[in-house]
Amino acid sequence: MEIKATLLFPYTTEQRLKFIVENNHKLGYEIQERADFSLVAIGETTEERKEREKEEETIRVKMLKLTRGDVFRGLLQARGITRAMIRTSIEQMPETTGEEVMRKELALIDFDEALDFYRGNALIDTIGLQLGITEQQLTKFFETNDYTQLK
Repeated sequence: MEIKATLLFPYTTEQRLKFIVENNHKLGYEIQERADFSLVAIGETTEERKEREKEEETIRVKMLKLTRGDVFRGLLQARGITRAMIRTSIEQMPETTGEEVMRKELALIDFDEALDFYRGNALIDTIGLQLGITEQQLTKFFETNDYTQLK
């Protein structure tokens, strides 16, 4: 939260009331009186709040996780997709440039070594896209661990 407006002392009662109405009643900012009797309006605009909430939701979704077993069981039950099929898909990734080699190796490390899969991992979206699973379906699956979300 940041200071949006300040009314320095000395001020009249009318100026004080106008400051409060403009900043609290109209804009929703919190009004605080400081030790020097100045007033400050603290808060965020509706746009800032929406942006903050959007960022918080993005972080929340990225941190969703399922175990390896949860993910593999879900894909098998929902789509009949086996671990071997996913591994083959990763192994078929192109590797003509250094960047592609790196991307493929990182995907193999994640696939082979991860104990948990996080929704924010790019491998999840890549595999999902290859399997025709939307980002929304993946997010619902990670939120609920309900394989029917992948159908």
